[in-house]
Amino acid sequence: MKKIYCFSLVFFVYFLTIAQEKPKLMRNSNGVVQLMIEEKPYVILGGELMNSSASTLESMKPKWEKLKKLNLNTVLLPVAWEQLEPNENEFDFSIVKGHIEQARKHNLKLVFLWFGSWKNASSGYAPHWVLSDTKRFPRMRSANGENRPYLSNFSRELMVADAKAFKALMSYIHKIDRRQQTVIMCQIENEVGLKGDSRDRSSMANQLFNSEVPKALLHYLETKEKQILPEIITRWNENGKKTQGSWPVIFGKNDLADEIFMAWHYAKFLENIAAEGKKVYALPMFVNAWTIDPEKPVPGIYPSGGPNSRMLDIWQAAAPSIDFIGVDNYRKNYKATLNDYYRNGNPIFVPEAVALWLGDKWSAPAKAFYTLSEFNALGFCPFAIDHPVYSEDHPVKKAYEVLGNLMPLMIKEQGTGNMRGFMQQDSLKERIDFKDFYVDISYDYSYQGYGLIIQLSNEEFLIAGNGANLSFHSKMKPLSGVSYGTIQEGNFVKNKWKASKYIGGDEARQGVGGIKLPPVYLKEDANPNTITTLKVRLVPIAGGTFENVDELN
Repeated sequence: MKKIYCFSLVFFVYFLTIAQEKPKLMRNSNGVVQLMIEEKPYVILGGELMNSSASTLESMKPKWEKLKKLNLNTVLLPVAWEQLEPNENEFDFSIVKGHIEQARKHNLKLVFLWFGSWKNASSGYAPHWVLSDTKRFPRMRSANGENRPYLSNFSRELMVADAKAFKALMSYIHKIDRRQQTVIMCQIENEVGLKGDSRDRSSMANQLFNSEVPKALLHYLETKEKQILPEIITRWNENGKKTQGSWPVIFGKNDLADEIFMAWHYAKFLENIAAEGKKVYALPMFVNAWTIDPEKPVPGIYPSGGPNSRMLDIWQAAAPSIDFIGVDNYRKNYKATLNDYYRNGNPIFVPEAVALWLGDKWSAPAKAFYTLSEFNALGFCPFAIDHPVYSEDHPVKKAYEVLGNLMPLMIKEQGTGNMRGFMQQDSLKERIDFKDFYVDISYDYSYQGYGLIIQLSNEEFLIAGNGANLSFHSKMKPLSGVSYGTIQEGNFVKNKWKASKYIGGDEARQGVGGIKLPPVYLKEDANPNTITTLKVRLVPIAGGTFENVDELN
């Protein structure tokens, strides 16, 4: 009896240890960064709320059920400094407690967005006691000495006050949530950077700009030269590759020098906030980027010094406590923008996407599939997920249902090279390569096509998506042709494949022309909600792959 009791006690202690293991980031055996919750990989199928939605518990009350019905597993919502600390050293955690309790009730995880000193470059969420004291908390200034509506990132008083408030928030989350792990990550500030100029022109900023560049940054340039963006290294080389001197001496008198200067000081400011928060609860912490418009790549038009792709190296050098840079991707060149951030070990996470204000209402499913499969991303989140556009019949609901069903397999394949994503962007055709096959994809539906392909074995593939036709081709010689042996529609039930239909004939391009997504009789039978999962077994044969199905009729 004693032995059984001892074993039970050891098991109970072990269980408590595992249950209390905080969320963290780890690289899998293939080098892919994964978010671990209770020691299991977790991918965020999320949505970010509109800025004011979570400002009261009453406002949020009717939203939780809707969010759950959209098949989200995670909600991103702001915590505003002005509400958390309305008076200095007086903290009110009631809204934080309420959001955590409602998320638990609806079996949702949370990512808190700390709206402190800056939100979208501006300072609208700082408390009144901060904004009203311009001597203690100075503003940035224009060249003619006018105050800008932005708190100064050179103010130590501001940095200490902001970090103290964030540390109090993290301490409270640790106190009430370390076992349940409802809150799984935190974003520090929101899209920081200076709008309207390449750098602050205050006397404090001017003095620092003409002072010595920190040795830590110069050492980083020397030791990481081969990985740093060529634009930065070229400018350093052009100025003599100096290892001592002021910002204009090291980088020249130009917008790039201004932006590097601002980036370093923004990053050091946010590094301090993240480091202070991690002292009490070391959740994964990230910053999000206002991306550079390729048509107007001028610092100040986009927030100068923010964690954009141009400044990624500087942020990584200055802020080791920040785990990664998330990309708020509203760009038409969505694919290329993701690539801009997928370097130096920075994992892809999209906390904001889909520009409703530009008329983009329907691209969330395509971008979710593409981001999660092509980039092994930590997660994807449309912004304004609580907007009426995202009603229960929005295709993002079905997309998240399908992705949720496939997620165990997708996690298993992260980094193996067996999983690829595709998405209609500029061209009506694209090609994806696998080891022994390549896939031609064409888009000819009235809505955006997209999907993912996972190679399950040498000749078996899983395909999921909508609005595309796929044709497989063999790279093997002499078996340069492909026949389609079996095509099944189905899903996974308890991680085992269950076929709901065998696909052939008109629904499969006659069984010789390739794969139809979705497998419908008429093109007009398809719609944005017919998101399909198929399993296909190929038969490599001598001869070519037949392309023109119409010739068979």
